[in-house]
Amino acid sequence: MKKKLLIISGVIIVLIAFGGVWGYNKYFRPNPVIQKQLQNQFGTNFFNIALPKELTGSNAADNGKTDSDQTRQSDTRGENSQSHTAAEQDDKKSLTSTFASAATSAKGLTQDEIIKKYTPQFGYLQNLALSRLNALYAAAVQEYKQGEKSGTLNRSALAEKYIQAGNMLEASVDNQFYRTLDAMQAELIANHLSTDIINAEKREYEKAKSAERFQLLSKARS
Repeated sequence: MKKKLLIISGVIIVLIAFGGVWGYNKYFRPNPVIQKQLQNQFGTNFFNIALPKELTGSNAADNGKTDSDQTRQSDTRGENSQSHTAAEQDDKKSLTSTFASAATSAKGLTQDEIIKKYTPQFGYLQNLALSRLNALYAAAVQEYKQGEKSGTLNRSALAEKYIQAGNMLEASVDNQFYRTLDAMQAELIANHLSTDIINAEKREYEKAKSAERFQLLSKARS
């Protein structure tokens, strides 16, 4: 009876748990050779999860400018600065001070506003992670079937490869998720708001990862 890759991987993972250090070194310790193979197969960016600039609020105005354009602008600003009179400099300082005072006295963001700001970022990460996880699953099943058909199937090597792939993807998603969560926490603190939601988000994130692992194993058994 044919069995799909993740059933085999699940059994191997259980055996690894009892195998101790040997099992960790064999399957979970980062393997540069396998990682390079995966990057060649799926592309380097596949395992490099990042948020698009339109979600992070990056200033895209300067991104389309060439280095020469920015250099010319810098030179122009330098020439204009030198042409200012002392009175103009004083006026500029006064105006800057006025805007700074206004910004300081402005009403801070509410918790709902901050949550609303970061919700699209977390949603994007979730959708991207699930999409790439499904791509890994499909590739693993395809390689298993091809290897079984041709008689070249190496279950241990295949499981090791896709355990490495899953770990690479998870590490990248974790990195971006917690960076985003840290930014959200910093903004809550800056506005003197409760940060209880941060721990709640962490719990939901880890819970979602566990649920996805269970779902993948369930799909493999179907």
